[in-house]
Order: sequence, then C-alpha cells, then structure tokens
Amino acid sequence: MPVMPPIIVTAQRPDFRSDITNRPGFVAMVDLSKRTGRIEDLPAILSQLVGVRVTQYGGLGSFATVSIRGSSSSQVRTFLDGVPIDDPYLGVTNIADLPLGGVDRVEVYRGFSPPSLGSAAMGGAVQLVTRMEGSHDALLSGAQASASAGSFDTKRETISLWLKPGRFRFFGHGTHEASAGNFEFVDDNGTQENPDDDVTATRVNNDFDSWSGILRGSAAVPGVGTALVGYYDAARENGVPGLGSNQSGIARSERRRRLGQFRFDGAPGFDERLAWFATGFYHRANEQFHDPDGKIALTAGETDNTINSYGGTAHLKYLIPGNRIALEADGAATTEQFHPVETRPESKNGPDRWRRTMMIALGGDAYLIGQSLVVSGLFRYERHADEFGDETVYPWLPPSAEGRFEHETTSPSAGARWRALSWLTLKGNVGRYYRLPTFLELFGNVGSVTGNAALEPETGINRDIGLVVNVARAGFARSLFAEVSWFDNDVDNLILFFPNSQYTAKPSNIGAAHIRGIESSMSAAFPHGFEIAAGYTYLDTEDTSDIPYYNGNNLPSRPAHDVNSSLSYTWRALRTTYELQYLSANFLDRANLRETDARNLHSLIFVLRAPVSGLSLTLEGRNLTDEHTEDVAGFPLPGRSVYSTLGYRY
Repeated sequence: MPVMPPIIVTAQRPDFRSDITNRPGFVAMVDLSKRTGRIEDLPAILSQLVGVRVTQYGGLGSFATVSIRGSSSSQVRTFLDGVPIDDPYLGVTNIADLPLGGVDRVEVYRGFSPPSLGSAAMGGAVQLVTRMEGSHDALLSGAQASASAGSFDTKRETISLWLKPGRFRFFGHGTHEASAGNFEFVDDNGTQENPDDDVTATRVNNDFDSWSGILRGSAAVPGVGTALVGYYDAARENGVPGLGSNQSGIARSERRRRLGQFRFDGAPGFDERLAWFATGFYHRANEQFHDPDGKIALTAGETDNTINSYGGTAHLKYLIPGNRIALEADGAATTEQFHPVETRPESKNGPDRWRRTMMIALGGDAYLIGQSLVVSGLFRYERHADEFGDETVYPWLPPSAEGRFEHETTSPSAGARWRALSWLTLKGNVGRYYRLPTFLELFGNVGSVTGNAALEPETGINRDIGLVVNVARAGFARSLFAEVSWFDNDVDNLILFFPNSQYTAKPSNIGAAHIRGIESSMSAAFPHGFEIAAGYTYLDTEDTSDIPYYNGNNLPSRPAHDVNSSLSYTWRALRTTYELQYLSANFLDRANLRETDARNLHSLIFVLRAPVSGLSLTLEGRNLTDEHTEDVAGFPLPGRSVYSTLGYRY
C-alpha cells in the first residue's frame, strides 16, 4: 500500500474535543493498519513524509535518528501513547529501536508539539499510537497474523487480538523480527579519495533479533469515564559492526524497554462543555554494550546503563457558553534517572544523573467569522532541576560539573486557521521553543567528555504559513488533496563540542543556524483504480555561528531536495504500487568536506487479496537499481532487497 502524504482533517464546525490535527499546526498521520503486509521499520515510514529526514547507520534494525524541518535529532521528541521515551543521557532517540507491531498510526508534528504531550520541542514530535478497537462488534472484535521472509535472512512474525466483552476492551500483540543484515557494500578502505583500493565487502556482525509485546485493557464506567491500563515490552539483541572499512566482528548490544501506563478520560461535564483526562506512567530502558576489542569506542569497554522515568500529565479543556472561546490547561511532572554501570576498562557503578521537570501550559482558541476562523494561543512554563555528583576518576582530566542545577523556560506560541472556502484552509504559526542540555552535555562522562553545567537550553523561533486543499471530487479525480507550507526558523545557543585538553572535549553554547524551506504534498484518486501521491521538501540551511570554518556552511545530512512519489493501480484482487524516493547530494560533516551523492531509490509492491476472506500475499522489492550509498560517513546502506509476507486479517 502506498504512503499517502500527510492529510490534515478540517472539521465542518469547531469542536473543542476535536483531534489535535484541527489546530493551526502542520501534522502528518500515517495509518499503519493499511501497511501490515510490508516489512518496514519506523525509519522507513518516516523517510517518506515531507519535512522529515531520517539518518540511518545501516539497514533494517540499525541505529537511526530523525530530523524535522532541518532540526537536529536531539530537537525532536518521541512518544508512545503519550508517554515520553527519549534518552535523557544522549538526547538522541534510536527510532529503529521502536517496534511498529501493534501500532495503529504514527503522528508527526512538524515544528511544534501539542501541550498534552508535555514539554515543548524545537523540531517537532513523533508519536506512536497503538490500536485499541477491533473492526467487529463481537466478543472477538478483531484478529491479525502475518509471517514474512526476505533478503539477508530477514524474517518477521506478528499476531494481534482484540476482545470486546461488554463495556471492556482488551488488546494483545506480539512481534518477533530478525535479520542477518549481511548485505554487500563498497568498502573504500578508509581512503575516500582513492578509488583504486575499493573492494566489494559483506557487512558482518550486523544481525539483530527482537521481540516486542503489548497488552492493553480499558473499561467504561457510565457517567464517570473510561479507564485504561497498558504494558509495553520490547527486547533486542544485535551486533555492532562499526565502520565499513574497519568492522568489528564481536561488538554486541542488548536492549530492553518496558513501559507501564494508566489513563483516565473523564465523562464530559457541564453540558458536554468540559473534557479532561489524566495519565501516569513508568518507563524503564536498559542497554548493555560489549566492545572487548575496542573497535567501536577505540578502547575496550563493557557498559550496562539503565534509564528510569516516571510521571504524569493532566489535561482540561472548557468551551465557554456561546461557542466562541475554548480554554485549555495542561500540567505535567516527570522524573528521569540515568544509572551507568561500567565493568571495563575499570569497574564503576553510578553515580546517577537525575532530572525533574514540571510543566504548566495555558492556552485557548477563539472561533471568529462564523466560526470559520480559529485563532489559538499557548503559553508554557517549565522548571527543570538536574543533579549529579561524582569524584574525578582520572586526576589528569579536567573536572566535570557536580551538584544541582536549575533552568526555567517559557514557550509562547500563537497560530491561526481560516477555512476560507469549503475546500480551502489557510494556516500559520509562530512560537519560541527550546531543547534542554543532555546529561552527557551537562555532566560529561568518564574520559572523553567534560560536562558544562553553565550550558543554556538551545532556543529557536519557528514560523510557518501554508494552505490545504481538500476536495471530495475535482474534475476527473474522485478525490484531491494538496498541501503547501513555508517555514523559517532561527536557532540559537546550539551546543557544540570542542577540545579543552589533549584527551577531552567540552560542550559550549556557540552554535547558531538559519533554516528555511518549502513542504508540498498531494494525493489523488482516479476512476478505474488509479491513485497517485507525491511529496517534495526544499530545505535551505545555513550555519550562522561565529566559528570561521563553519559560518556560511550547509548543515550536515540536510539535502536541499527530497522527493517521494507513488503510483498505484488496483485491478480486481491485485494492487500494484511503484514508489520513487530522490535525495539530492548533501554534506555529511559540519565543515562541508565530505559529500554523499544524490540517490534515486525505486521500489515495487504487489498485494494480492486471496479468495479466502482476510488472506493476502505481499511481494515487495526495494532499491531495485541496487544503489550503494550512505547517510553517515563510513556506514553503508543496503542495496537491492526483496521480501514477501503472508497475512490474515479478521
């Protein structure tokens, strides 16, 4: 099935309980229930959306990060059913580590994040939302199962079950996925400028084996509300091959993520003018890293790090009589703990890093001009307290920061959405956002990074304006959707690392950037089974820092042109889809010394609906022209691959 460009649904009349996509911000939503037959991970899904850039360190299951509208990956927040799953130590979320099994849809907020998700985000936010309801009004309201296999010894098995006994709802899901990842690539032997020593090599120690499961249950209490509890568990074991020119055959990583959640949605009150909900969560993530020969971290190392986080949110919205103004209030409190353990080169347990955050947001929507114009305003206040204490392990290294450090931040924003015609909506936004320093930046680590407790949050002013066209019927087309937006962002206080001794680097607020661009997408359905979809992102980035050898350069891994398109044709039980992704050449480093070539990636997908109801067979081929490229210098991406999936859906 093709990935349709992001569609923003516009309500016929304002409803203060309507989805967040009815606000002025630009949001993309991908319905994964229509893509169950394909072997994909979150990086593959996000890379096909306008305004989104995914940087991958390998193929399926390899480390990957996401950027939105030219942001850094640390400026994008990630959530699972409203629960934050960011890494407070590194500040970068490995999006390939988030299994899609059991996920109903992916939401991407470009340039903002809604207050119900908590802290503001400079680049935007990505949220995975699991599915709670089946498709049938029966005790067994839904069931799905699939088995997949393909290139590089890849395999995947999934099973989902939905139950609907009375006012209760239950959902269970399990996924197993594994791959050897042994694709061929061009090894330049670390000499990019000398093609004479290039050879064809095979990626080694690039395998992974992962399991994930979801259990959720809810109960409706008439006149009171709906209570929901959920548990999410995922485990992954994989090799860490490192650079293509100097692969490690034994470095390994093991990760385990567990998340528990409670949510209560209160029944509407005050003549259905008041809506509210409250949540609580606990999240534990553990990662073990084994590098006995020191090929990845340059020195032999064994670590066993754990991140614990817990907290809660509350949301309240009230529509003032007269249906002209809706007021909104949000509150959130979270505690994050990073507990490091090292057994090599020296045994070390702790010390812990702590972050405690409190957020209050007040906002409102005003409905004007016959309720066709919605003007929104929001003000967020946040208070953060970071704690760390430790003695210097190596006396010849500069000391790192110790103690308790506090920050206060405010994020005002405003936007407007005008439904000028039944098929035309105009919208625009402006706001100030920020990114907190990570634990690594504030407190450093043992050896290579000296912390800097004087760091200020990165700040940014985000501006955008655009239009949305949504027509039920347009001439020959049965439906037509189009969206065009322009954005202009100024980012200041960027945190960069520079050497402060022979052995260490220290972060400082000395970076700045100006990022502007255009996002456009369209989709259309025609008679006789034809559908088309396309998205184009133009990105113009400039390093505006005072560092002479960076000033005026392009930001790395931000191609100026990014095109995604698809053409689908359905004939009886067979659906055929062709997809094309084009990325222009872009620099891989901040000094703009190393550039990767432009790429054209072609894919072909066949979905056959079998005569047996609910049974389907999917065949897909990716990168059909077998292009060899990379997103990160020295980390090759796979060439041509082929997969098949047998699925059943009730």
